[in-house]
Amino acid sequence: MSIRGYLYTWLGKKVEKADIQTIFSTAEQEYSFKKLAYEIAISYIASAITKCKFKTYKKYEEVTQEEYYKLNISPNPNENASTLWNKMIYKLYKEGEVLIVPKGNFLFCVDSFQKEENPFRGNKYSGITIGKEIIQKTYKENEVYHFAFENNMDSLLNETYAKYAEIMAYAIKSYTRSNSKKYKLILENIKAGDKEFQEQFENVVKKQLETFIKNDNAVYPQFQGYDLQEMSLQNKEKDSKDVIQLRQDTFEMVASSIKIPIKMLYGDMNNVEEVINQFLTFAIDPIAKLISEEITRKSILYEDWKKGNYIQIDTTSINHIDILNVGEKVDKLIASGTTNIDEIRGRIGLNKLNTDFSKQFWITKNYDTVENLLKSILKGGGNGAEEK
Repeated sequence: MSIRGYLYTWLGKKVEKADIQTIFSTAEQEYSFKKLAYEIAISYIASAITKCKFKTYKKYEEVTQEEYYKLNISPNPNENASTLWNKMIYKLYKEGEVLIVPKGNFLFCVDSFQKEENPFRGNKYSGITIGKEIIQKTYKENEVYHFAFENNMDSLLNETYAKYAEIMAYAIKSYTRSNSKKYKLILENIKAGDKEFQEQFENVVKKQLETFIKNDNAVYPQFQGYDLQEMSLQNKEKDSKDVIQLRQDTFEMVASSIKIPIKMLYGDMNNVEEVINQFLTFAIDPIAKLISEEITRKSILYEDWKKGNYIQIDTTSINHIDILNVGEKVDKLIASGTTNIDEIRGRIGLNKLNTDFSKQFWITKNYDTVENLLKSILKGGGNGAEEK
């Protein structure tokens, strides 16, 4: 089952007594809580970024030339753009930094590298590996796309969670201990030191007891001189509330660190619009800005940038749009002169017409300045606003 499938089938389900010991028996296993949450969070971000389009501009006009094709369709012979950027996002969040190296006319996401830091002359990168290939060249900072976070989020979470996992392990062990059953086997005194009995107990009786205790439906054979009695524990049975609360705390810690709404990790998509807006604002827009700035500053000289040449990730395509639900909004945007027809068609997933008509900006006659409105009234023009 996929990580997301596991999340949806388990997170909302009450933890059963029989599940606890099987799934969570050691601190290492409890650590999977954090790993699960982190994997899901990154997958959301990676999926969102791969939905985005890299827009290339020249003199503030969008163009679809070779650079556009390389960033959005085919960066190298073995990967499409979605695969490359998905890999880049995962490495960035798990390792704290990642390199995209131009080689020939292609772009490659580096698997490993060594960095020689120099704050004034620029860093240098060597020992670069791409798959099984080792590149002998040492790259300067201005020859690569270097994406990095100020802090390695995965390492910080690991450090924070190390002690937290011990607390979770204790809670789970306490839960299983309080809800487990204990028995005592009462024997005749004469059997206590009997060597023959010891062998019989190990080979026959002990196996029968294990089968009886472990299985839901089992029969215990009562021998003469043997008396099996259940021992009642002093502590009351515990429910799984403590374990579930620790799980929730872990997921909230991960969501807070990556700045995605906690509801997304739980698969709770009530108030979808609000959740998506928070996700885009705090998790996606910053990473999109980071990528856009790095590619622009390494690909375009200052003099060309001043003329309106740049590269930008368009995050507006992340949220699915049903054109039947936005007809009124589309009309307002065109009628107010905010956008033209081609811009709107591109935004809602339709092909641009690329005609003079579709590139023209339109405005309805009932939009006018206050000055013109007053002039019309003074001239006896009624309310001064001609209807559309």
